[in-house]
Amino acid sequence: MAPAERRRRGRRWAVVVLVASALAAGGWAARRPLGTAAGWVADRGESAAGAIEGWATRLQSIAAVVPQRELQQRTAIPGSRSVLVVVGTGPGDCAFALVAAFPEGPPTLTILPQSLLGVVPGYGQFTLAEALSFEGPELAALTVANELGVRIDDVLALAPGDLARALPAQVPVDLPVALFADRGEGPVQVVGAGPQQVPPATIEVLLVTAGAGDTLEWLQRQGAAWRGVLGVAALDAEVADRLAALPGDPAATVANLLLAAATAESLELGAPPVEAAAASAPGTLALSAVAAEFVGARLGHLLLLAGERPRVEVLNGNGRIGATRVVAEAVVRRGYRVVRTDNADRFDYPSTLVIAQGAGAQEAAREVAGIVGAASVYLEEADPSPLVEVSIIVGLDIPAGEA
Repeated sequence: MAPAERRRRGRRWAVVVLVASALAAGGWAARRPLGTAAGWVADRGESAAGAIEGWATRLQSIAAVVPQRELQQRTAIPGSRSVLVVVGTGPGDCAFALVAAFPEGPPTLTILPQSLLGVVPGYGQFTLAEALSFEGPELAALTVANELGVRIDDVLALAPGDLARALPAQVPVDLPVALFADRGEGPVQVVGAGPQQVPPATIEVLLVTAGAGDTLEWLQRQGAAWRGVLGVAALDAEVADRLAALPGDPAATVANLLLAAATAESLELGAPPVEAAAASAPGTLALSAVAAEFVGARLGHLLLLAGERPRVEVLNGNGRIGATRVVAEAVVRRGYRVVRTDNADRFDYPSTLVIAQGAGAQEAAREVAGIVGAASVYLEEADPSPLVEVSIIVGLDIPAGEA
């Protein structure tokens, strides 16, 4: 096969992968058969492929703006790298996307629903949006690391309006479903479906607004919005630079990672498998039982710990606000999964205790003891907990903020 023909086939495959992966995100999110999503591909395949055709030639397009050698240098990610992009400030007004790349595979963009329920280290069970409102983007990133078991190298926090200011005057998007919002007298269409040019403020609206539809529709709109953002970054590298040039961000590293995702010949875009969270507010989601397979396939290079992560509970045994937060962060960053945060039976423990819940958990407990600086490990043999492998009771030797 001639090189030109191979390139043409490769470009067509890149388009198919991009469309299918975006739909898979919505299919998994709603726990619907992917055959349903495949039907949507059949119905809209021709127009979607035409709208996304620019992705197949973005390397040639961007070469007119950025010298080829400079582009290769900027997008050659030397190792595994990730950035959590956080848009907005809290519930009802935020969006999350984890962008990751490594040399051995295509970059990924993983959409994380703001209503995703998990254990917020040091706080208990809340949504990702609530974690953002408690302490800001860093706590949201720690919550993502705890739920997915992956390393997050950088956090790109975009306040309302930041994303719009970094984008050009018009952004091409292809919305699979329209955005309807309730204006008090029933749903009103805000943005129509199909290929179109939208102002940058509309991109933010598509990302942070759930609309009147279901989670499947919202995730599809978010996927289209993120593709639009990366599409304009592929045509103009300064878009990535403007996005990353915010206070507190490692600008060059983050911009180069975004540019690598934007200019890649294929991008794996999706969302982890989720389902309705039991006994929670309507619309709240939880990771499904097969989410670990998704994480391993898409984000395996970011895993903090190989194999199944030991479950840990962190109990406040000193009565000081924030003491469990710093201890929980320390164990999460080493790959352990905090599944419970609560008060201990009393607040006068002089030193921090680490308890192995059964003989099989002793090795994990010893490692946890080393992380938190506990002198010894206790073994619960008579009635070990079936919910956790390791219990940590935070004592008076760990003041708030000093783990």
